Amino acid sequence: MIQRIQSVYLFLAALAAIVFLFVSFGKIQMNGSIIIMKGMMRDDFSFLCGVISAVSFLSIFLFNKRKVQMKTVLLSILLSFGLIGLSVYAIVLHQKDHYQFGPAVIFPLFVLIFNFLAYKGIKHDENLVKSMDRLR
Repeated sequence: MIQRIQSVYLFLAALAAIVFLFVSFGKIQMNGSIIIMKGMMRDDFSFLCGVISAVSFLSIFLFNKRKVQMKTVLLSILLSFGLIGLSVYAIVLHQKDHYQFGPAVIFPLFVLIFNFLAYKGIKHDENLVKSMDRLR
């Protein structure tokens, strides 16, 4: 059943991680020059976003194995915490006085929220199946 709501959440989480790579998450103005920061400019962002996207896409197709799907979504949640931490580190690493936030700075938070909502939906389905097993 790919048409479940958690599949949509997992797809949106993967999409948000991919979009983060290509949209500017900040600008640095120093000495009259402007540096636009994108996720794909750093290898650690590219790797982490690629892994989050791959795990989220993989989780979509694990709908028959809900326990495994819950574990992969938990892995994706942990990785999204890593992406948020890496984003904060990249911002703090540069001088805060010259940094201007870009539109993509909220995408790691979207990845976390969508993964959490997917986990909640999978947990709901698992509890529903357990309750049906008790009735037999």
